[in-house]
Amino acid sequence: MGMRRRASATPSVFIRGSSRLGATHILHNMAEYPIRKRVGVKRVGVRDVGHIKVFYDKDIYASHPNRGGIWNFGDGEIAVAHRLKRVDYSTGEGIKSPYYHDFCHSPWGDESGILLHRSYDNGQTWPEAERVWIWHNKDLTLDETLKRLRPVDVTQRQRIDMGSPDAMLHFNYAGEHLKFPFGGLDETHDPPADPSKAFHFGKVSHLGPGDNPPTFSMRSPDRGRTWEHHVSMINGPDKGGGCQIVNLGYVRFDSGILGALGHTKRLGQQVAAFYISYDNGMTWRFLSEVARQPEPVTTYTRFTYNGVHMLPDGRLMACMLKMPGNQPCVAYSEDDGMSWSGLHFVVGPGSWDCGLLGEPSPRALEDMEGPIHRSPHALVTSTGRIIVVFARRWSVEGGRGILGVVSDDLGETWSKEFVVRGDQYAWDGGYPLITELPDGSFFVVYYFTEKPPGADIPSWSCVRHIAGSFFRLE
Repeated sequence: MGMRRRASATPSVFIRGSSRLGATHILHNMAEYPIRKRVGVKRVGVRDVGHIKVFYDKDIYASHPNRGGIWNFGDGEIAVAHRLKRVDYSTGEGIKSPYYHDFCHSPWGDESGILLHRSYDNGQTWPEAERVWIWHNKDLTLDETLKRLRPVDVTQRQRIDMGSPDAMLHFNYAGEHLKFPFGGLDETHDPPADPSKAFHFGKVSHLGPGDNPPTFSMRSPDRGRTWEHHVSMINGPDKGGGCQIVNLGYVRFDSGILGALGHTKRLGQQVAAFYISYDNGMTWRFLSEVARQPEPVTTYTRFTYNGVHMLPDGRLMACMLKMPGNQPCVAYSEDDGMSWSGLHFVVGPGSWDCGLLGEPSPRALEDMEGPIHRSPHALVTSTGRIIVVFARRWSVEGGRGILGVVSDDLGETWSKEFVVRGDQYAWDGGYPLITELPDGSFFVVYYFTEKPPGADIPSWSCVRHIAGSFFRLE
């Protein structure tokens, strides 16, 4: 007599083998399991999309708003800043590899800097008369540069209350924006015959040795119309560790203490680092490690494009890009930045919501492929939503440009990717910054290239300009 088969409590699983596909498919009754997936959990609708040009000049390479900043004063006035240099798009001078991101060396270093624009109608128009230089290398001698960089006693510094609604704080990564020999980073390319045009990436020649340059911060008491003369140098806790902080979000605690997120080299490895200021941004000190990069240290091994944000439940959220891999991720602190959670990625393969079989969008000649995710920026909205926007430099139909994801549960889960603008013509673009407008819509600013009418043109001849997009999310 055969034994009775015992009933199994395990949910039924149907296994189907397919020799043609060379794969085995396992189908579960998913309704019997709680969903634990964190990324790509739902689609988010985008509507009322419109695009504008904030700054366009056929002789200027305008780029990287996250090296400048965005400030929304809530009364219709918005300020946006970015870096720029004078180039020759007809010959590629100052644009062709390896010089596309070199803002330090002659001839273009003399004309480079950080330029601020201002709008009084929530980003619709940007009057030329309102432009202000935050930092301008033109006519700035080496002695004058040093005078601005040298530390001075805090008693000689301008007193600015960073709790004022008119106060602004700007971070400037010194190695990228100061004229050579103060700017210019470690050589990763063969230098040209003219040493004045030698491009560096990683070290500042005269501001200190190490793998990273320092950052300096600048403050304005009057919505960016004037800026203090002396700057605040920010370095890492280890000698030569340097510090990179860009303009992707800082926090101000109820106590008045400021907090900012950057990266530095500490104990032999690159780390994401949380810094604080007890004196309204005149001096900064290292407080804690947010994340440590375990891979071998190279120029491109780090957590970068870091910003910190206050969530409605009181936690801090660090938003970062893990390199290598170009992976946007976040970490959380429940104790004001004293300690941090592990990493949580906001995108994954299941977040992808663009086509796979369509024809790629039009591309410039001599174009390059860039990363799928680049330069994230987070925004906590007035309703408690978290939006992270980023750039896609990889060519895909309707999805090369500015994209994002949303969390409706304070970072527990993240949506599929939505597209704000997907017609980027050449690889070089992005670095978006986003702000919320009074009517609940959003404005995102970034740098961009467009396909001109007629025949395709080389990537290096595409005018890099500052663009903006308005949109709403469902």
